[in-house]
Amino acid sequence: MPDLFAGDAAPNSRAAATAVAGSNPASSAFSSGSSLLDTFKTKAAEAAKSFLIDMWLARHTEAKVLPILERVLDACADEFADAVAHGGGVYAVGYCFGARYVLLLAAERPAQGRRGGAAGGSAGADEEANRPATVGPRIKAGALAHATLVSKDDFIGLKAPLSVVCVEDDPLFPDEVRIAGEEYMTHNGVEHEVQVYPGVPHG
Repeated sequence: MPDLFAGDAAPNSRAAATAVAGSNPASSAFSSGSSLLDTFKTKAAEAAKSFLIDMWLARHTEAKVLPILERVLDACADEFADAVAHGGGVYAVGYCFGARYVLLLAAERPAQGRRGGAAGGSAGADEEANRPATVGPRIKAGALAHATLVSKDDFIGLKAPLSVVCVEDDPLFPDEVRIAGEEYMTHNGVEHEVQVYPGVPHG
């Protein structure tokens, strides 16, 4: 989705592997060959893919991605005001990297730029005093599939209903994080459903 990431889309696994293995499909990392050369190419492709994804994640932090999503939601509210009004709001689905952002958009959070402490009497302080203490949730309901980079703290403030689809023993969305999230949603009365699939890999 290059529009979402300002022209810097996530690395494509097949493209990364093909770049390392060469353009010949018979010698690609996805062939079933068992020669030493094929094994080396497969391992090199996996290392390249991992490196590309790590570099991409380092460039796409919450500070960079969340403002983009906020602008998209603002534009949707303007451009499709009637549809948003009749649908009761915007609904969001987050897959893998996007799942964490559905959580953040489904929560009530401190307003950006709001500082704690007493105001100092300047015009800036007056402006800050009029700024809401919290914002959100920005979406009506959300769904997560195969979440990554989610922490227990990402569930704090969650208000919008949520559907979570994940796999058991997923190192990218650990059971302890999922369970803490479920407990938070149950304790705070957040409507939710969680489906955990055993015996399948992430993604």
